[in-house]
Amino acid sequence: MCHFATRRLLRLPPGGLLLVVPAAALIFVTCAAAAEKKTGDGPVQGEAAIRATAAAFIKAFDARDAKAIASLWTANGSLADEEGHLFKGRKSIEEQYAALFKEHPSARMQIGIKSIEFPTPTTAVEDGVAQVVTRDNAPPAASRYTALHVQEDGKWLMASVRETSIAVPSNYSRLQELGWLIGGWERKDDGETIHSRFRWIANKSFIQRDYSVHRGGLLTSSGTQIIGWDPRADQVRSWSFDSSGGYGTAQWTAAPEGIRLDSTGVTADGLSTSSKEILIRVPGEDNVLGWRSFDRKAGEMKLPDTREVVLDRVPEKR
Repeated sequence: MCHFATRRLLRLPPGGLLLVVPAAALIFVTCAAAAEKKTGDGPVQGEAAIRATAAAFIKAFDARDAKAIASLWTANGSLADEEGHLFKGRKSIEEQYAALFKEHPSARMQIGIKSIEFPTPTTAVEDGVAQVVTRDNAPPAASRYTALHVQEDGKWLMASVRETSIAVPSNYSRLQELGWLIGGWERKDDGETIHSRFRWIANKSFIQRDYSVHRGGLLTSSGTQIIGWDPRADQVRSWSFDSSGGYGTAQWTAAPEGIRLDSTGVTADGLSTSSKEILIRVPGEDNVLGWRSFDRKAGEMKLPDTREVVLDRVPEKR
């Protein structure tokens, strides 16, 4: 009724328009307000509902609940990914996310909403940026998205989502061959326990290693190592800091056994140190990590080589 009343008003001649504008305008405004009251939440309530949907999406994604994600779409809703693949209907969308979680079980979602607009009281257009963060050996991924929301039976659902891939600044390509190190490692032997954990940081431009050594149940040493690409040296380099106050750096190069580290450092009391280390990787085996150190010096004093230490990968908790 409101729509046809407006169209009739626009067809009146100029003289008639002056006579009927007050009454017609009043009818139009009243009808529009009534329609919004019946079928829309209003901009403030609607925006809160859209943001709640985004929060529900993140929660379901981080829980790897593909079915809960698909339920946020309308029954015939669609998703077009950054490669142009179209998934239509809740079942298809659920299967797509289930496949993603199977391939990347550590995937986590981050969303930045840029704008929410309401073309009508019962439709909304959301624009934003989404980034998927994983702990596994996969490049960082981000996309711009546009989501069309519609209100059905008082609930806001996504009718259409379109994604476009965007580049994420990262040195990942320089470090991806070290991706097999990501995760936890452990050795228990003769009352000594060594823990070491590698993880991606800073858009996968660096790898952070945290380690600790316990003897007799007491912490005897710990430290942090940051591994990244050194553009001046044109090779991988690490920077290490230990719990005693010492620090050091090392250049990483490929070796027949795995990776060779040429290290230099300074002890907490200012003594210069140097050593060569080997990270040993058994071909085709990613669950065993060996380490040994040789050509070790502290000041002018030569130190004995270390025995080889073998660590086993700690299974990730799902």
